[in-house]
Amino acid sequence: MSIDESIITLRDAIVALDEDLAEKTTEELIAMDFDINEIIGKGITEAARIIGEKFESMEYFLGELLIAEEIITNSLNRFISVLPAADRIEKKGTVVIATVYGDIHDIGKNLLSQMLKIHGFEVHDLGNNVPSIQVVNKAMETGADIIALSSLMSTTMPSQKEVIEMLTEFGNREKIKIIIGGGSTSPEWNEIIEADGWGKTVWDGIAMAKAIMGVE
Repeated sequence: MSIDESIITLRDAIVALDEDLAEKTTEELIAMDFDINEIIGKGITEAARIIGEKFESMEYFLGELLIAEEIITNSLNRFISVLPAADRIEKKGTVVIATVYGDIHDIGKNLLSQMLKIHGFEVHDLGNNVPSIQVVNKAMETGADIIALSSLMSTTMPSQKEVIEMLTEFGNREKIKIIIGGGSTSPEWNEIIEADGWGKTVWDGIAMAKAIMGVE
């Protein structure tokens, strides 16, 4: 089986919630001369997109999302564990990342968290359903350069705005940049809340973080 075929198999295994096949295919790809960016782009990110569509159409529910998240996390961690030392580059910046309060969906957030680490960022992942004050406190505690906030549901979008308002109140808004994403968000929402960037994909998030830090 070629690398491309194995990546498609991994994607399909994740979508089918087949943990055994996903683990087997992950090991097969590791045995090849794999490109982590290609695997993330064509395999894992695409699987997450399809799973998101299934959730929106009510074909999948919370239980399926949690299973998919575990499969994706296990696969990513395995790939990262065998990356060559040359791929573990110097720290480019510090990011605090979270899914906002009231929202328990974090597949996309988890993907961005892992990929930021691969690309040289120190990442403090607070998980999902995180109160705004906890995000702000962690950012100030760690001296974060960036806060990345995900919101899949329209009802939780105001929490992204709340984080920005808190940072402003505490006098840290100019020091800490805010990037947002998630299925409910948009470029228009980014402008309304005066965040520093909106991304649709994991790659958008990485590009924004690098641009903010002035690195490649």
